[in-house]
Amino acid sequence: MPTGLAVNTRLLDRITSIAILDVLRTSSIAMETTLANTNALATLLSEWPQPVISDYELGCMILRVSEAPLTRARYTELVELLGTVKLITPHKDFAEGAVYTIFGKTDAMPAAIACSADPFAYLSHLSAMEFHGITDRLPKTLYLCTPPSAEWSREARSRMEKELGPRLREYTSANLPVLRNVLKTKIGHSTLSIMRRSKMGAFKIVKGRAIRVATIARTFLDMLREPESCGGMQHVVDTYKEYASSYLTQICNEIDQHGSAVDKVRAGYLLTEVCGLHHETIDSWRKFAQRGGSRKLDPHEEYANHYSDGWQLSINVPSLAANNSGDE
Repeated sequence: MPTGLAVNTRLLDRITSIAILDVLRTSSIAMETTLANTNALATLLSEWPQPVISDYELGCMILRVSEAPLTRARYTELVELLGTVKLITPHKDFAEGAVYTIFGKTDAMPAAIACSADPFAYLSHLSAMEFHGITDRLPKTLYLCTPPSAEWSREARSRMEKELGPRLREYTSANLPVLRNVLKTKIGHSTLSIMRRSKMGAFKIVKGRAIRVATIARTFLDMLREPESCGGMQHVVDTYKEYASSYLTQICNEIDQHGSAVDKVRAGYLLTEVCGLHHETIDSWRKFAQRGGSRKLDPHEEYANHYSDGWQLSINVPSLAANNSGDE
């Protein structure tokens, strides 16, 4: 082994094995350069904040530690070496070579893995409700929002330009992995339900965890739009009854800024007639009340003959219909 190289402790135990020495002896890269690169990569991987790393992120990392021009062959050789010493392991729930688990981080939750693998995804709907503690459900499905394919690709290109800067051309010319959407249908025991949104919702980054999650206010808005992804409309009603009062101002501000007319009517009905809450912002939504076949509380159920006079809304949720005197 070349002298004068400070090898990362985690790597040291591994590179002394016959297998690693064989890799280095047969490598087309000089042994000392390989050790220096691998040592630097081991340090960067130990500092990596996410539980997994994509092939694109590995490419950026290898480019960062390489003084000579990076080639696809060199990238492949270094990745294989990192795999041989078990600093990275291909993740079984992604295409081969697309995502790797990092040494010491094998117990990561599916939510953290998903948010690491897709830099634009965030937890939403019932998964966000669970995170915020406003549901007693324990969903086996992981609900995520991420941009549609074309928008995702534009965001990815912009991100690559920002991260690679003047070395972008060098990187792409070497046919190195690009940032791409790698999420599939499952991570561990969790089935993924991925919703494509052209307008990214309001989310927050959870400090100390590799997770992005819809804000509490956006979660209440999503309940109105896709109740079937939030435990069903009855569960949405129950959640509004129990928790809306605690977040009333935030809910009103979110729906006022980002909700459609029918979102405001649905929210107005639930907040005032079901929850008995009052807020000046809600009063401004009454101008959106109008009769129509699409104006129903549950957007995915049939129109019902029971309706709210105040909000001109069909109340097609059986548990609430008896409380509304309006009939057609």
